[in-house]
Amino acid sequence: MKQFNSVICFIVTISGLTLGAPLDGTTGDCPGGLINGALLERGSFYYQCRDSMIVPKGCITDELKHIEIGTTVDKKRHRLQCVLGSDGVLSFELVSCLHEGAAHKIGEQWEDSKNFYTCKKLDNGDVRSITSGCIDQGKRVSLNEKVTKEDFVFICNETANNGARLVPSECVKDGRVINVGDSFEAGNAWSTCTRIGRERIAAKVMGCVNNGKRLNDGDRYFENDIIYECNINDGKIEVRTVGCAEHDERGAVVERRLGCTWVGGQGPFQYEWACRYDEAKKTANKVQITCHYKVGNGEYVITPGCFRIVDKTAVGCQQESSSLKLQLFQGDKAEQTASSAGLHAC
Repeated sequence: MKQFNSVICFIVTISGLTLGAPLDGTTGDCPGGLINGALLERGSFYYQCRDSMIVPKGCITDELKHIEIGTTVDKKRHRLQCVLGSDGVLSFELVSCLHEGAAHKIGEQWEDSKNFYTCKKLDNGDVRSITSGCIDQGKRVSLNEKVTKEDFVFICNETANNGARLVPSECVKDGRVINVGDSFEAGNAWSTCTRIGRERIAAKVMGCVNNGKRLNDGDRYFENDIIYECNINDGKIEVRTVGCAEHDERGAVVERRLGCTWVGGQGPFQYEWACRYDEAKKTANKVQITCHYKVGNGEYVITPGCFRIVDKTAVGCQQESSSLKLQLFQGDKAEQTASSAGLHAC
């Protein structure tokens, strides 16, 4: 970029007379044989012989075109004006920035659909269109200024091509700002504010929350002897019912899958359990399905509502609300007593 700030001062003497001094003739010619009305070029400026005086006339462009005082010429990024100073010196003065064919005076601001700009005079005397910020829904956001939109905080960052762009810098949840790398809880899920690439961030779901404890994808937890598993599918959590918990004779927990059956309890009174899925409530239930009477070397399976004779004893399996109960009916009228209790022979 060529900057014009030249000053041409010159003195021409002819026969001891200073150029510009009046001659005693009436032709108006200037010293040195320059006739009245003729032009004289010096550097980037030109002058005219007028009534025996050399007077400033205008400037000369890079294309060697003459322009008069007050006239402007456009370069690639700025506009120059040919100026005559109060001291009578000609110069090219930078007066405007050029941006996409439009001229903007020094200090003026303007905008397009994405950014707003300022025409600034630099320390080296040059003028340039400087990107001052971003445009967000018609509102100006200065460089490095932040604005909150939906679930993110955006910052106006300068780009490599002298532009600017709003890029997300932090996450927002329920009015709280979360820095990149920090985690937060919302409902039964916990997430981490995660950077994706250079210009994107996202609140990435990491797992479930149960009783204040954070669980990762695939972790299991127990509630009322029902086993649940935390799963993440397509960025959303899904709590699945996977089975039931059985407590063995030593107090250890044995996991039983949905649909499995097992026999548990202290002999001789034992029961067969099943882990059944409850579609309506999205949970499971541990239910007793048969009674098991274990005595000596024998084990007798008795379905609910019936009895079996074991060593002259009527052993019945009664349904009581949601559970089963083994009952023994003894004596000579054991069968009659069992029948009176609403049981029938298996």
